[in-house]
Amino acid sequence: METLGTDQRRIALVAAVVVTIAVSALLGFSFLTRPKTDFEKEHAHAVMRNPRWLKVKIATSDGRREYREDEGIPILVHFSSVAPHMYRADAADGMSISAASDLFHISNGEKRPRNFMMGVVCCDSRLVGLDDEPFTPPFRAPLTLPPGDYEIYLTSRRVFNWDGNGILTCCSPSPFEVASNILKIRVLPGAGDLLRRFPIRLYP
Repeated sequence: METLGTDQRRIALVAAVVVTIAVSALLGFSFLTRPKTDFEKEHAHAVMRNPRWLKVKIATSDGRREYREDEGIPILVHFSSVAPHMYRADAADGMSISAASDLFHISNGEKRPRNFMMGVVCCDSRLVGLDDEPFTPPFRAPLTLPPGDYEIYLTSRRVFNWDGNGILTCCSPSPFEVASNILKIRVLPGAGDLLRRFPIRLYP
């Protein structure tokens, strides 16, 4: 009986230690991942409004996170859904107001259209179904930024419910807005700027 009581106490102690570690890890993870800036809070609020099963991801086409000031930053957008036949995206870039609604939010306070160099020849729409295979709108113009560290996310009103409200996409954007992940980018001074700051002096 004594041995049984000792074993039970040992099991209870181990269980308490495991629970304590699990709770501490969860609290630590929550602390590390919670929004820290007003921009990150704004992003978290935007993502919370995303419809269920829909995913919007932005990434650089070359996989880099560091660029020079005189380089364009090629950002691609991927729309997908883990549940088929729930959402469609307007793929008529250059012809549709909803397809032109992609907007970059930048941590320096700027908001820029993703395809700022392309106008809209109104009006048309072309809805494509979203599933695990992402739909990626055509890339038009790279993003350019001055030196600094940035966080960037995208919002869009080009995604519609599968079953009906896409009929008016040529006339108005989607009734709901979707938001992407945050992309962190560092922009370094360009070669010309470095020469201005640190001119090369030639001595005879």
